[in-house]
Amino acid sequence: METKAASGVPDRPGKTSFWTTSRSAGKYDDPETQPGSTQPPSLSVGTLDNVRTVFWQSYCHLFPPHSIAAQSPSGNLVISWSIVDDPHACYPYATPVVLRFDAALLEAMAKGDVQQRLRIAHVHEPTLREGLRGYDPFARFPNARVITIG
Repeated sequence: METKAASGVPDRPGKTSFWTTSRSAGKYDDPETQPGSTQPPSLSVGTLDNVRTVFWQSYCHLFPPHSIAAQSPSGNLVISWSIVDDPHACYPYATPVVLRFDAALLEAMAKGDVQQRLRIAHVHEPTLREGLRGYDPFARFPNARVITIG
């Protein structure tokens, strides 16, 4: 049996190594951030943009101190926390709470300054409180509680 030497050169002509990309970024590729976006320059998975950060800062007092908020690719805010130490817990994390935002609300938040954003988020807090009524973080069959804000 013949052994292959580990090199960066493919063993057959026309084949590319799986370690390399098929092509590098070119002038026709989209930039990583879109101009005029509400997102900071470099967002990693789950990082909140500027608008959703204001919502989280305004609403985090309604959740346990160790809660984590993440932004989904669709723009929703997903909130959960660890419950692994609780004797009644069936799962390691609480049933998630998903906040969906109305497009007009997000547009108003993006156009406003910091004080206006805080005021807008504060005005919508009763909607979130009402949406959390009856929420069970220890649900045996966890389905996310989806609350629409705006």
